[in-house]
Amino acid sequence: MGQSLSAAKLEKTSLFRKTGRKIIFWLDRLSEKRGVAYLIYLASIIFFFGIILIPSLLGILLKIETVQEVLSNPEMLEKSASAVFSSIIMATIVSAADVAAGLPLAWIIVRRRSRWMMLVDSLSDLPMIIPTVILGYSTLLLWCEDAPFAIIGFPSLSPGFLTVFLLHFSFSYPVVVRVLVGKLMEIDSTYEIAARTLGASPLTATRTISLPMLKSGIIASLILSFARSLSETGATLMVAGSFENGPVFIKRSIDSGLVSPMVFVSLMLIFFSILILLGLRVLGFKLRIPFRKAYRIETFLSRKPVTYARDFSTLIVFGLLVLLPASYMVIARLPLMLESSMVGEMLLGGIWSSYWVSVWDSYLIGFLTTLINILFSLPMAIVIARNRLGKSLSKVLDALSNTSIIMPSVALGVSIGLFWGASGIPDFLLVLLAHLCITYPYMVATMVSALEDLPVELEEAGRTLGGTPFTVFRTIVLPVAKYSFLSGAILTFTRSVNETGATLAVSKTFKTVSVLLVEWVKSPGMRAESSVGTLMLMFFSIIFLVIFRYFYSKGGGTVA
Repeated sequence: MGQSLSAAKLEKTSLFRKTGRKIIFWLDRLSEKRGVAYLIYLASIIFFFGIILIPSLLGILLKIETVQEVLSNPEMLEKSASAVFSSIIMATIVSAADVAAGLPLAWIIVRRRSRWMMLVDSLSDLPMIIPTVILGYSTLLLWCEDAPFAIIGFPSLSPGFLTVFLLHFSFSYPVVVRVLVGKLMEIDSTYEIAARTLGASPLTATRTISLPMLKSGIIASLILSFARSLSETGATLMVAGSFENGPVFIKRSIDSGLVSPMVFVSLMLIFFSILILLGLRVLGFKLRIPFRKAYRIETFLSRKPVTYARDFSTLIVFGLLVLLPASYMVIARLPLMLESSMVGEMLLGGIWSSYWVSVWDSYLIGFLTTLINILFSLPMAIVIARNRLGKSLSKVLDALSNTSIIMPSVALGVSIGLFWGASGIPDFLLVLLAHLCITYPYMVATMVSALEDLPVELEEAGRTLGGTPFTVFRTIVLPVAKYSFLSGAILTFTRSVNETGATLAVSKTFKTVSVLLVEWVKSPGMRAESSVGTLMLMFFSIIFLVIFRYFYSKGGGTVA
């Protein structure tokens, strides 16, 4: 009996392998046809303009005539311009701080391979899993209301510029770490080892060899962090106080019944941000590290006591400014959770039945969003990275691909709702379309970063030796760029799961788990439920990411 079962399993495995080989063989033959490649590129461009860019902008452009109301009102114009300026300044400071603090942590995760670092790598995704509004509430409790550090002399903070910075740092920092870990995994350390062998200090070897090779990853990190800071609305409102950036100004204007400020500020943010990001892409690759020689101070800074102090301070920053704000609400509400008889209720139903349905819907939308974006983002990334439409047009296309994460999420949701709302499509598809718009830039940016660092000569050599385009991709491109692709998939999935503002804007009836948890947080009588719900969401999402990484590693990848 046992032998027959084993034989059946072997036969089934053999059948799967044969089917897989047939599919690969068919794709190999198909990729040899030049027309097929052009059709794939055309489909990705049509998807970008038809599903991502035009729906994101059309709702704003349809109301463009209202901009005259702002231009004719000096007071409103001054407030709008101030809000745009505050957004750009905040995003610039946050993105610079993210890279400065995130690069050392990414370096530790990749270079100091251990189970503890694998845990840190998984925990670094935590703020991306939590709905940003809940992260905003948790940040408010930590730094302003509960102020647990007051016992050691650290006073509570008043909501304003500093609390907004702390919030934006905590939710954009993981994006930078995820992108940079992916890039560091792809860098061959042979050159650095050779430099060390020839007498260079570790810091000198890193500065002169590894950092230049990491440039595309740093630029991608800056772009995503900058755009992420610009667009966040709901969480920023919780900690803003009197501080008013673009998204806060837009939300307050909408609440007051004013549409023109939303249109004006959204257009200004898009215009200036595209100029900044385009400049960063064009000039960033032309910049060179000017100091090529070694300095004695670098030998001192490479000593073990100094590197241990650096690593320790990096982990402290991560724990204090990122991990603690993400988990503080659960910690603060732990006594309420222990006092309540919630475990039985979670299994019996009641309000928890809607929670489990919303969790299923959120993960389903997150999975579909990730899958669809992978299919359409990869060809677009190839078009941009390999300059298929020429250098200038590819740079413009690259800058435009970030439009949907530059826009404040409320304005984006309103625009998407106006574009698709009259079509009568189900709310599930409306939410899916909104999430595709929001997450699309994460996949494109990480894939472009990976492809730009891959010498095109390797692909050309593979083609010269008789490889089909698909064979070259799966045997040369994918093994080199695999972790950046994984990073993009993780960023896309987690961003979809925690999205709130745009989901609320496109549908008032369909509730993802983020929307449901925000409703619970706003209800004073459901503090324990919201904390338990957030804790369960953290737990399930981390388990999902661990499983995802496991299957990825079984398929030949390397997990940090």
